Amino acid sequence: MIKEICQFVETLEEQAPDLFEEGAKLKEGIYVALDIALEDGKYVLKNVDENGNILNEDIGLFTKKEELTPFFEKCRKVLQLSNPVDKNKIFNPNLKIFNVTCSPYAVGFTKKGIINNIEKIRKDGTTVGKSGILNELTKQYLKKAEEYVEEGQSSAWFNALKSWLTVYFWELVDKIGFNDLKDGYVIVFFHKEVPIVQYKKPYLKYVGENVFNKAEFNTSYQDIIYGVSDSLNTFNDKKRFLKHQSASFRFNYRVHGEDAQLVLKFYQLSKNKQLPNPLPIFVDKEEANLNADVVKLFNNERVSGYSEIIRSLLDLRKTNLQNFYLMFVQKGQIIDLDFVPVFKYTLKDKEENDFTLKEMFGTEPVMYFNSKDHNVFDFQFMVVNPIFNKQLVQETKAGALWIKYFDDLEIKPDYGLTDAIYNLLYKYRKAWYDFIYKSKQQTITMTMIDEMFKDSIIDDLRHDEELKKTAQMRKKLSLWFGLQPLFDNNFKTNSMANKTVELQTKIREIAQTESFHITTDDEFAFAAGQLIWKLLIQSESANRSHALLEPFLQKTEPVLFKQAIASTFNMYKYKFALYPTKYEFDKLLSEVMGYDPDILNMKEHLPMILAGYFSESIFKKQ
Repeated sequence: MIKEICQFVETLEEQAPDLFEEGAKLKEGIYVALDIALEDGKYVLKNVDENGNILNEDIGLFTKKEELTPFFEKCRKVLQLSNPVDKNKIFNPNLKIFNVTCSPYAVGFTKKGIINNIEKIRKDGTTVGKSGILNELTKQYLKKAEEYVEEGQSSAWFNALKSWLTVYFWELVDKIGFNDLKDGYVIVFFHKEVPIVQYKKPYLKYVGENVFNKAEFNTSYQDIIYGVSDSLNTFNDKKRFLKHQSASFRFNYRVHGEDAQLVLKFYQLSKNKQLPNPLPIFVDKEEANLNADVVKLFNNERVSGYSEIIRSLLDLRKTNLQNFYLMFVQKGQIIDLDFVPVFKYTLKDKEENDFTLKEMFGTEPVMYFNSKDHNVFDFQFMVVNPIFNKQLVQETKAGALWIKYFDDLEIKPDYGLTDAIYNLLYKYRKAWYDFIYKSKQQTITMTMIDEMFKDSIIDDLRHDEELKKTAQMRKKLSLWFGLQPLFDNNFKTNSMANKTVELQTKIREIAQTESFHITTDDEFAFAAGQLIWKLLIQSESANRSHALLEPFLQKTEPVLFKQAIASTFNMYKYKFALYPTKYEFDKLLSEVMGYDPDILNMKEHLPMILAGYFSESIFKKQ
């Protein structure tokens, strides 16, 4: 995969070079350009007013609300060419105060870094203080920075910055209003007279020396140095439990310096949020320019969502997308990486036919999904998300989609993220990610669909208040039955959707005709659902709830299930009038009580019990 990442970056360098020049977003904080010159053997600051304050044009406080002025644009480029390769490879590793820049022409730190260290107690009992911080600047940061300075003008610029800051650092910190800054703000001092292009040479040298993890891991082959990329591997000798104790090799992959720098650029693009997430990386040479198309769409045309990028690529190419790696990066680490031979933007059932998902139990003919009009990403939002009470995909205030396939989750029952939904998400969200984003349709089976919907609906029953979740549960039941053609190889002979419609008619006929009787397990379960609804609706409680259905669903044996129905009837029997001629309720109750199902595990009948419970009632008399 390292080869593909390198090819990806090389393609971008060729077709979208501006992407690397744009670099990182400017960090919030105060930026100060210092025009330092040597006059009469002494370094002086020239860009100050009569009171010794930095000229307004050379100092600025940048926040997210600020416009990127020419001054701030220059500051951004300074940061771009002085950004540390890694937090452990800065110029002052002791106190790590000056950790924002790695350049001989700029010094960057945070207010928090100063505050946390100025009163820090050393092992010998002394306080770091202002002198200790200044010592850290001069004897560590600037001493290390000098290693990247060449003779001539480069040396003159560096010596000017070094000599002036060594004397006036704390005075300058006071003048910029240090105490009024937020703790997280950065503070960056840089030499005004150094052209941006001159920042590049020392920075490339610094990067070249630090892209490898440790020099001791390097090896030479045909005069080329190979090492372990610091972007791909980290080592901590103090944490032995993180190491492979039984591997026959110490390192899984070494790269040469040029590849290591390409990998570093890739991670910098990702860190700067210049790459979509997840990111498709096309590997065929004929389709390599698709990589540039992806990045241009994301950065230039602001096509932010993965689904929108795929749709745009399909419009550009007029053909299926294939042969690409799909990479998901989180907190700077590759969380998921997989090869996608062919991506299916549209969905078909098991026989490659279009299909629809619509309301089966409510009175309104709602269409939930139509494969002719909707794509796989619509399926994610319209069909998959409701299973998890809309906790997998959420819309932000800005209108963007927050998709939580790899995020840490927190149980929040008030928002629908209960213990049961939490467990379902952790168990099945990766399989749905593979199904939707990689077209791995084999990752979801009908058995999994059954478990997801069953647990989700029962959880709704448990948390129902005053019948408020009726529409939500009917929708889930409709989706559950309607998904059979997509996931069940035997849906033709075992179609729950068709069976539900047929049972509605059949049970009505049985209830109304003395000579018609229940003859199948499905008729028994559906009729029982109808009876349970009719009985529970008799409750005069102020807080009637679908949670009353759950005790019936917990019964595992037919005899116990029937006893629960009989007990409930006994509770509300005074509500039912005794007519001279039997009517629907009498007839159906006798049929259910007299039928012995072939399948004795009542858990197997749960779908049809729910279908009967949520279907339109067949009883005319109320």
